[in-house]
Amino acid sequence: MNHTTTSPTELELRRGADKGFTLVEILIAIVLVGILSAVAVVGISNLVSKGTTSACNASADSARAATAVYFAANGSYPTSITQLTTASGSVPAPLTLPSGVTINTSATTGPTPPAAAVGMQASSGTSWYLTMAAGSGGAAPTFNCYP
Repeated sequence: MNHTTTSPTELELRRGADKGFTLVEILIAIVLVGILSAVAVVGISNLVSKGTTSACNASADSARAATAVYFAANGSYPTSITQLTTASGSVPAPLTLPSGVTINTSATTGPTPPAAAVGMQASSGTSWYLTMAAGSGGAAPTFNCYP
């Protein structure tokens, strides 16, 4: 019989190569995961901020368009956001607010939320505020976002 034997030196080398991770390798992996997590958190918070601003701006654009629809149907501009969101007779409401957005039922004094009369401000909790300012002299109202 011809058996191949290995010397103890080869066995020791094979065992030494199969020890697993060293403490330094584990620490490097932990540091890399920490850095990647920090970058992800900053990126996500930036996306949330931009999303909040975009949501308010989209609502303001919708309100401006709804103002034109309201004017065409009634011959005058609305004096509150409530008028834009209320149907009149067989005419549907010109503006439908996104889910979770409410119109103020009491006056606000600001600065957060900004000062607004009753029915003149729509808000998404505390994320953003859309405030309507009635136009003077028969002019169209203006809409401002406050994130």
